[in-house]
Amino acid sequence: MRQSTADSIFTRRRLFGATAAGLAATSLGACATSGGDDDAEEVKVGENAENPFDVDPSAPLDVVIFDGGFGNEYAQAHQALYKESFPESDIEFLATQAIAETQQPRFAEGKPCDVLDNSGAQQIPMDSLVGDGELAELTPLLDAPSYDDPAVTVRDTLRDGVLGMGTFNGEVYALNYVFSAWTVWYDAKLFRDQGWTAPTTWEEMLALCPTIQAAGIAPWTYAGQHPVYLYDLFLMLAGRHGGVDVVKAIDHLEPDAWRHESVVKAAEALAGLYSEGYILEGTPGIDHIQSQTAFNERKAAFLPCGSWLPNEQAAIAPADFEYMPMGVPYFEGSVQPGLISAGGEEPFVVPKNATNLAGAYEYLRIMLSKEGAQIFGDTVQAATVVKGVELENPAAQATDQLVANPEDLFQPRFRFWYTKMNEEVRPALGALLSGESTADEFIERMQTVADETAADDSIDKFTHED
Repeated sequence: MRQSTADSIFTRRRLFGATAAGLAATSLGACATSGGDDDAEEVKVGENAENPFDVDPSAPLDVVIFDGGFGNEYAQAHQALYKESFPESDIEFLATQAIAETQQPRFAEGKPCDVLDNSGAQQIPMDSLVGDGELAELTPLLDAPSYDDPAVTVRDTLRDGVLGMGTFNGEVYALNYVFSAWTVWYDAKLFRDQGWTAPTTWEEMLALCPTIQAAGIAPWTYAGQHPVYLYDLFLMLAGRHGGVDVVKAIDHLEPDAWRHESVVKAAEALAGLYSEGYILEGTPGIDHIQSQTAFNERKAAFLPCGSWLPNEQAAIAPADFEYMPMGVPYFEGSVQPGLISAGGEEPFVVPKNATNLAGAYEYLRIMLSKEGAQIFGDTVQAATVVKGVELENPAAQATDQLVANPEDLFQPRFRFWYTKMNEEVRPALGALLSGESTADEFIERMQTVADETAADDSIDKFTHED
């Protein structure tokens, strides 16, 4: 069992003693266990394909959903499907953005919910939950018969590679339900009206910036208060230039990985956006909603964000706003220009000490049914990790084209594997894009924390399986 460092991980002892306000400010095998450590019950896949986990039909279910860009309407529909199968079950439901504030005390007390959508700015660090043994392993779910066809396992209904983000050293602890891509967004109508062509290379983008400015529009904005939105932009810029192994080396804490020429080049390029005046004035001080609203008001041409953007801004965007994603503009001469940060996101976890562990597995199995996945797609116009969900909006279709080559799909992991690095890269990126640090200072700052993480034997280390 991992022994977490005192300054980066919430241990069970620290969780128990923490206050809700403090938490708000801080950000195993073919069977799983529930209940006490030594007297745990095993939940196995049974012979009944309609109820493979032997769910008690009258047992209540406790579900907590992150109420963010995807909202919670889809979750209520999933709960209705669960109630169709188990009408006697009462479902306690919480939709909140305060995941850590509301749920970490429950983990500390040994009374967690049954299903947790552990997402958002207050996401509980996954390495903490995994290392402290707080989560049930999800192999029973994956090996169970799928909801629609008992001859097909749940695992075989999923898109290729989507389990990777929730896998820690070969064990699956999170079901990342949404198939998401981190892209650069622009307004297709604005570009069409202005006669602009969306750039494919970084050099084309830089050449277009003065023209955008001449129209009274800033080329770029981003969520300045949450600079983690720059994480995938930066790493894909580096990875496209040098190839995916450049980014894997960072994840694997390899010596001097941050000093690779492609990583340095990406840092210099992002710093240049600020020094050239290509970022909307005031951006470092605004949050994600303010940056997205400025984008919708056509005050900025480019916005780095995930696939949830159109749904999150549905009530704000002008009726004629045409969301369109593009890959991170790549440097001329890049080795892997199609590389894109895409795969499973929105991690759903089942606490090991869940009261209704069998019901939690079944709830996830229902989410992964064709009907459950299509409900999500129709509600938020974004794909799940289930194969075959059909989406009609142009932005979703364009995203599908960007992620068509499985060899180009890669999700950087270090900020999910190592809390200390996650806590460092956020302000470091913010300083880089606001002119508070140089590219060299950024690189050395991140290399230092990477080296410290690599040298700390109390921290479990993770690697990509391929």
